[in-house]
Amino acid sequence: MMALLNLLILFIVPLISGSIDSFDNNFVQPSIAEQQMFKNLLEEFLKLDIDREDLSSILSTFEKPRIVTFPCDTEDVNNLVVNVVETRHAGFTVPEDHAGGVIVGGTYSWQCKITTSSKGIITMDCDNTLKLNPDVINPNEKKDPRSQEVDNLVIIYHELLHGQLMLNAISSSQEWRNDVCNKTPSDKIDYSYSDKQHIIIDPIQEEFARQLVSKKGGVFFLEEISPTETQNGEFTKKITSRFEHIQLANLGIKVTYRGINTNELTVTFPQDDITISGNLKDKTKSGRVWLYAFPETATKTSNLIQIPSWIKNNAAWWSEGKITDSDFLNGIEFLIQKGILKIQGVENNSQSSQEIPTWIRNNAQWWSSGLISDEDFLSGIKYLIEVGIISYP
Repeated sequence: MMALLNLLILFIVPLISGSIDSFDNNFVQPSIAEQQMFKNLLEEFLKLDIDREDLSSILSTFEKPRIVTFPCDTEDVNNLVVNVVETRHAGFTVPEDHAGGVIVGGTYSWQCKITTSSKGIITMDCDNTLKLNPDVINPNEKKDPRSQEVDNLVIIYHELLHGQLMLNAISSSQEWRNDVCNKTPSDKIDYSYSDKQHIIIDPIQEEFARQLVSKKGGVFFLEEISPTETQNGEFTKKITSRFEHIQLANLGIKVTYRGINTNELTVTFPQDDITISGNLKDKTKSGRVWLYAFPETATKTSNLIQIPSWIKNNAAWWSEGKITDSDFLNGIEFLIQKGILKIQGVENNSQSSQEIPTWIRNNAQWWSSGLISDEDFLSGIKYLIEVGIISYP
C-alpha cells in the first residue's frame, strides 16, 4: 500500500481566478518587489513560442495611450467618439478571499470616464489597471515549480485577455460603437465585451494551459462534472489511466488540481486509473476540474550494468504477442540474478494468479523502441514485483 501511495504526490492549490474591478479612483503604486515580479512574468510570457491570441494592442497601452476614433451617424446623440485607453500596473489590493472563497491571482480593471463637448464630441478616457497577487505569483516551496510556472503564465494571459477583448470591441464592434454614440456622461459603459463571465476566455486559457503543460513534459486534463453524473451532488469519475500516457507511465507523478463549483476534491489511483472525487457546490450546475500531471524526475545512476540486447528484443517480441509471459519473465529473472534489477522484500513466488497488466506491455514496446529509458522500464517491473502484481519464477 505504501508503494502505491508513494507513486502519487498531490499538491492541492486553491482555485485561481480573474475578475474585473469596479471603478476605483485610488490608484495604488506597486511596490518595487511587485514591479520586478510583473517585469519578470511579462518577459517570460512574451518569450513563449506557443499559439496564443494576439495581445499586442492591449500590451501597447502599458507604454502609451492608444487612441481609437470613429464617427457617429447623423441621427445619433453624438457626432464623434474618441477613446483613449491606457493601462498601468497597480499594487494588489483586492481582498484575497474573493467570491465563493476563490483566491484571486490577478485582475484587469476597465475604468472609463465619459465627457462630451458642445460640438458633439464624446471622449472616453480609460485609465485601466492590471494587478497581480504576489501571494499567488511568487514561488511556493510546497508547489511543483512546473505547475507554478504554468499557473503564473495562465494568470497574466487571462487578465490581458480581459483587456484585449474589450479593446477589440472598441476597435471593431459596430454594436458597441452604436451604443457609445448615444451615451451621455451620466450613462454606464457596457464592459460586457471584456468577458467578465469568461465565456470566451475559459476555452482560450484552457488550450493555452494544455500547451504549456505539454511543453514542460506533463499532461493536462480538463473534466466537466454534470449534475447527472452525481449522486446528490457527490461524484467519483475516472479521468484516464496514467499508463496511457508515456510521460506518466513510470516512477511517481506529481499532480496539481483545482476546480470550479466543486468542494472537497481528491485525486487517487489505486493502480492504473486516475480518479477524481468530490461534490458540487451548486448541485444544479456543472463543475470543472483542471489537473496537471508531471512525472517525477528519475534518480539516475552512473554505474548501471549494461542490459543485454536479447532482453530488449524479448520485450519487443512480448509486447507484440510473439512470445509468452513465461519467456518474458525468464528475462526478468536473469536481470534479478545478475543484480541489474534489485527487488526488496520479495521472495521468489510463481503462485501469483494476477495477469501482467496491459500497460506494462506498452512500457515494453516503448522501451524496446527507445522511447523510455532503461531505468524507467525497470522501475515499472520492480514496482509490480514488489507489490505482488506479477511474480518471477
